[in-house]
Amino acid sequence: MLVLTLLQGSSFTLTMAMRSPFASGTASALVTVIWLLMYLVATLGLLLSSGLNWATWIVRYRLPLTLVIAGTCFSALWSMDSGLTFERSIHLVGTTLVAFYLGFTLPLTRILRTSAIVLGLLMVVSIVAALALPSLGLVEYEGTIVWAGVLTSKNTLGFWSAVTILLLVSLTFWHTTPFMKAFYIALTAASLVCLVFSQSATSLLALITAASVMIYLHIAFSLRLGMISMIVLGILFTGMAGVAFHFIDTAELIGRSGDLTGRGEVWAQTWALILERPLTGYGYGTIWFPTDASAWIQRSLTEFTWTVYHAHNGILQVASEIGLPLTAITVFWIIQQVIEIVYCQYQRQQPGVLFVLGFTIALLLSNYSEARLLINRDLYWVFFIALPISMLQQVTLVQSRSGVFGLPAALPAYNSERVKLARERLEHRRVLKKRLLKRRDITVINAKTDSQETTPAKAAGNKAAGSNARKGITINGRFINKSDQTTMQRKLARRQRKAG
Repeated sequence: MLVLTLLQGSSFTLTMAMRSPFASGTASALVTVIWLLMYLVATLGLLLSSGLNWATWIVRYRLPLTLVIAGTCFSALWSMDSGLTFERSIHLVGTTLVAFYLGFTLPLTRILRTSAIVLGLLMVVSIVAALALPSLGLVEYEGTIVWAGVLTSKNTLGFWSAVTILLLVSLTFWHTTPFMKAFYIALTAASLVCLVFSQSATSLLALITAASVMIYLHIAFSLRLGMISMIVLGILFTGMAGVAFHFIDTAELIGRSGDLTGRGEVWAQTWALILERPLTGYGYGTIWFPTDASAWIQRSLTEFTWTVYHAHNGILQVASEIGLPLTAITVFWIIQQVIEIVYCQYQRQQPGVLFVLGFTIALLLSNYSEARLLINRDLYWVFFIALPISMLQQVTLVQSRSGVFGLPAALPAYNSERVKLARERLEHRRVLKKRLLKRRDITVINAKTDSQETTPAKAAGNKAAGSNARKGITINGRFINKSDQTTMQRKLARRQRKAG
């Protein structure tokens, strides 16, 4: 399922169905059928593995996400094309279920290792396609020939090549064999080539920023800085970066116009659409990513002289589709996930947590000029949901001294004393439990007195029992006189002194 999600979500299969020599309408329909089968498998897998516990967890810990997904489905009620909104909402729900399935069933370490290899090989195949099959691997952009590889566009290739570089470099610092490290380095070089020739400026900025934050946190963790010190240094770092971006024309630096190649006009018209319907939007999936049958909606609402496939800003696109209230909930959910990742990195660091933070930063930055939030049938959305969930599952399992699907995920060195103390406490509890079980083996039953009986027959029958009770006791159905009782008490006292 993970490999299939990587191939489908990265748009590799869609590119093969639309631009390769094997392109056909049947191949495109097959891609959609595979997605539907993946939704079914994910749903059955979640139900068979944990019943409805996963749904309870989602509602409890991902309530904002639940509200946003429900809102996109209900937007079909006021959408300009209810059928299209309903169809794309189904795909959004299905893609989210696939993300839940991967997040709950696979450990983070396995997801990252598998993703690094699959995405790295896609970068190698993209190089081969650009050099050997130009009709597939090359596209024209603003009068310039750039690389798209085996993905749908140059920006898609640029973003995933940047993410692959972050992932592969992170894996080289894990405990692995020299052969695997050399393999990771080779795939990193291929990804770097794809990033350069795709000429994706946004992906380059996202890579630099995410890598800087990851390096900063790694250094701060190595120096054992406290939370306050990390926050102060982070504010200083952010302030210096802000000053640099203010005085340096970054658009000119990366070879773009001041409005990032016409994106300013798209943002202005999108904001005008938001102001017309600020509470509800125009319905999920109606304006953007138009098809031949739905292109009339964009033409009737905007003044674009060309077909605009997305709003080139994630927040603006979400607001124009489902309204400002649900957009605010989306932002709240994003902040929640970022806080979880930073907390895990600082308090419960595990392999892969630093990459999850780097990927989140890269994705959020890319949404400045690209729309990659709330996108159905896309790896952006799957990773954004699945990686934090898998991270939380891994941290919880490791902290409770349980294995993570047989994969090593050792605690950092500075937590070793805490784990040792927890083990000592657990052993002490086991000893106390054994003592309590030994004491329960002897049960003392006191006889009733004569005054508790109401009838003469019962009083006469119990009179002998009362006299016997004054001479001894009954233990496990066996009468023992006072001398034997004293002996047993002495034995019990000696046993307690030895145990204590």
